[in-house]
Amino acid sequence: MPDVLDRTGQVARRHAAWVRARPLMAAVAYAAVLSVLGILFVDKPLALYIKANIDPHTFGFFKTVTDLGLGGHWYALVIVAWLTCMVRSGLALTTVAYETWRLRARSALYVLATMVVSGVLVQILKFAIGRLRPRYLFEEGLYGFTPFTGANSFPSGHSQVIWAVMIALWFVYPRYRAAYVTVAMLVSFSRVATTVHFLSDWMMGSVLAIVVAVAVKDWFERGGRPGVRLV
Repeated sequence: MPDVLDRTGQVARRHAAWVRARPLMAAVAYAAVLSVLGILFVDKPLALYIKANIDPHTFGFFKTVTDLGLGGHWYALVIVAWLTCMVRSGLALTTVAYETWRLRARSALYVLATMVVSGVLVQILKFAIGRLRPRYLFEEGLYGFTPFTGANSFPSGHSQVIWAVMIALWFVYPRYRAAYVTVAMLVSFSRVATTVHFLSDWMMGSVLAIVVAVAVKDWFERGGRPGVRLV
């Protein structure tokens, strides 16, 4: 028994060291494991339960909220913000004003890069994995995967968009972090509440967006570059 406990302790310490050394990789790995468990044991019964029992008023609320996860308006808003900051920097009359607006432009570019990188990653995974959306379960009793066919439930794109934007804003303008997390949670959960995605779709889309937001921030700050924050 002492030998078993000692080996278990060694494994636990190695794992903890790996998590500390590779936190982003560990987050994706944990999300992948939880997604597999969700696919096997949780997603199907949860989707069927929500479909049969959700209150119409609750459904209507989440149906409205879910549109905040559409990417188009976020891309337009961020691009307009970047262009505005670039113009203001070009019109600046002092060095301080110029540097301030350039930093704001850089922050907007960071948000845009986070959205693009995480969005491309999620779209590739969607196509490669080919998970059938819940509607196939409700209408035809189908539950599973058809890779490279256009089935695109996993991961959730709405969850990816809203978490990419909100976590990027978490770093850029941290004053309203509680609000960012609240909005991201509501929008991503709305994909499950409106039965257009499974729970594991939401989880993986959210985790990938968070990991990309952190990784892109690290890249922006590498080599002594200015931070990504509004001043």
